Amino acid sequence: MSAKYFPIKTATACQLKWNWSTLYLHDETTASCHRTGWSPLTVENFDDFHNTEKKKQERIAMLDGQWPKESCGYCREIEQSGGFSDRMLHLNIPDLVPPELGHDPTAITVSPTILEVFFNNTCNLACLYCLPELSSKLHQENVKFGDFIAGHIKLTPAPRPQNYPALLEKFWSWMDKNSGSLRRFNVLGGEPFYQAEFEKLLEFFENNPHSDLELGIVTNLMVSQDKLDKFVKIFRSLLVKKHLKRIDITCSIDCWGPEQEYVRYGVDLASWEKNFLTLLTHKWLTININQTISVLTIKTMPQLLEKLSSWRNQHPVGHYFSAISPQPGYLMPHIVGKGIFQEDFDRILDLMPTDTEQDQTSLKYMQGIRDRIENSQPDLQCKSDLKLFLDEKDRRRGNSWRKTFPWLVKEIDNVV
Repeated sequence: MSAKYFPIKTATACQLKWNWSTLYLHDETTASCHRTGWSPLTVENFDDFHNTEKKKQERIAMLDGQWPKESCGYCREIEQSGGFSDRMLHLNIPDLVPPELGHDPTAITVSPTILEVFFNNTCNLACLYCLPELSSKLHQENVKFGDFIAGHIKLTPAPRPQNYPALLEKFWSWMDKNSGSLRRFNVLGGEPFYQAEFEKLLEFFENNPHSDLELGIVTNLMVSQDKLDKFVKIFRSLLVKKHLKRIDITCSIDCWGPEQEYVRYGVDLASWEKNFLTLLTHKWLTININQTISVLTIKTMPQLLEKLSSWRNQHPVGHYFSAISPQPGYLMPHIVGKGIFQEDFDRILDLMPTDTEQDQTSLKYMQGIRDRIENSQPDLQCKSDLKLFLDEKDRRRGNSWRKTFPWLVKEIDNVV
């Protein structure tokens, strides 16, 4: 059977807008792509979560060759800088086209082929760029220290979900009726390995085989050896019985050294690497790393890429990454302006392989991030916000950003 590619060819069309939906059950919102605007998710509209009015209006704009007014700024800016964006990347991925487009290439009411779910915010880390809605650790920290609102910074506890039990019930009902058309199911957190709903999902696939479905799990990998072994055993069983087509474990890691332990607060790199090396021994798993590129991680990304090169000698490892977007603005890498990371990106790009088509695509994508930064001017407001944010985090956590990121001191310490 020949591959089927996304048929809409306008200048702004994005396959994700048609094939992908993310459900933030705990936050009661939904989106098509995590870089765009959100729609409210309610008990009443749940069955149409993939075709909210906002999502349909964004599809209409793209059919007309326009960028949606309130969404897609990340890809728009990358492309306007001459770079290679998420949108362009996903246009080249086959066999994820909603079936309705086979009959009507202008259809705006379609079925998802990729579903991504954030069950709740249970998590054992408190990453700098995360939100309390996605991390119970951040929520607890904000409860402990109280609200901090200054400039564009808002550190407050997560709102209490009003309809989570009802939405979760609607989700399982939707899965019973509609999951057979899915080709990809992604689970994010919080941290899935600590969530009872994730274990129930694995039970669902045990009782309802989906032989054409790829399951992706994004994990911070800070789990005990026993817990990791338990899940690996379940994954193996699901694959052997052909209840799933493939299982991807995507391990979050942004850079290396003390800088990473500062940014991904709570991570211990020795424990993380031990668990990652354990995964590499299972040749039947598809293993990836995913980086969130922020202003704080670029300087030690080369050390991570050196590690990645070594890991790939033991097992193929996919490499995915993106810059922070759409928020928080003060952690976006372009706020310091051009030139600051030029030598770092020279080293990063030199360390990235070009052996395969995927390698070459990743290189182009990283070049796009570099070009976006190198086409930027310093943002004084964001620099001021960053200093305010890091000072408050240090007060709460007993850290020192000035010791961890000495290069940053001259960039932001005297900004008013």
